[in-house]
Amino acid sequence: MTHDFANQHTTLESFFFEEIERAQSERPRRLSTDVEAYIVGLLARYATRTHAAGRTSRALALDYLEARDQQGSRRAKALRRVGDRALYISGVVPRSMTRSPVGVRYVKGIGTAAYRAVTDAPTGGHLDVLRRIAANFDEVAEVIGDVANPTGNSAANDGGLLEIYERWRREGNDADLRRLVAAGVLIDPDRSDVVQ
Repeated sequence: MTHDFANQHTTLESFFFEEIERAQSERPRRLSTDVEAYIVGLLARYATRTHAAGRTSRALALDYLEARDQQGSRRAKALRRVGDRALYISGVVPRSMTRSPVGVRYVKGIGTAAYRAVTDAPTGGHLDVLRRIAANFDEVAEVIGDVANPTGNSAANDGGLLEIYERWRREGNDADLRRLVAAGVLIDPDRSDVVQ
């Protein structure tokens, strides 16, 4: 994180709000205000309970299946927790999935499906934010990733260009593609890549 928290912020929310603003200042498109607010709350919650998304936590797919079997508001809350956890993993610790039997695409798919299942109910209002997150899951996860790793543009932090390139080929992550292009790797439509 880029600032001395104790000197500049009185709450985790104010810190994460500033970090999201910083992360988005370098992006061509901004997230909507309600999505930003949701992310701030999510990051503040997980900052105090990081174990909830760690390797020793329960399998995300099992939580998703269990949540789908619930009814009413319990179902919506359980699905939202699954979506939140998948979003946190996808944004903050996606590289933890590299040596896992499932990849970050799988986690993103579960998160998107969980948020969509919450919004399937014929209500509006506060569910619109979850609908927007589901529709833009990758982009929201990238913003979270930029907050969690503000120096993420450095190939050295990701294990080098070759690792970034291989991950991009495997996962198709737009953030990795931008890092490659910024480092001088030209990606042509025929998928024959050249280092300049």
